[in-house]
Amino acid sequence: MATTFTYSSTVYFDELDGLGLLHHTRYLLHLERAQQKFFETLLGVPDFNTERDEDIYVVVHSLDARFRQPVSQPGEIVVEYTIQRIRSGGVTMGFEIRHPSNGTVYCDGTRTICKLSAQTHQPTAWTDAFRVAMESY
Repeated sequence: MATTFTYSSTVYFDELDGLGLLHHTRYLLHLERAQQKFFETLLGVPDFNTERDEDIYVVVHSLDARFRQPVSQPGEIVVEYTIQRIRSGGVTMGFEIRHPSNGTVYCDGTRTICKLSAQTHQPTAWTDAFRVAMESY
């Protein structure tokens, strides 16, 4: 059974567009914030430091997002990530952005990231420790 990483995020008034809805690009910002916290959790570190932790030097390879219901007011949202597939230097995670209490799903989809070498900027494998942490999550 998959384990889900849950991150609470806050939507602010200035993120809403002229229609009073969360602009579609802002959903991605909340996904990025959740990804950072997920990696910090896996690594057991308090911050995001690519010089210290090579496994967080990643780029987004692909993103598939489906917008289900608009976020129409400031407040809390929940971002949930579930690991779907781990490869030597990549991972695909399912995500869901939803209301924290009533379960309304605002957006869902998948996101694949690829680890890069900080020296060559080419794809490279996860460290053994990080891969084990992902596999055991």
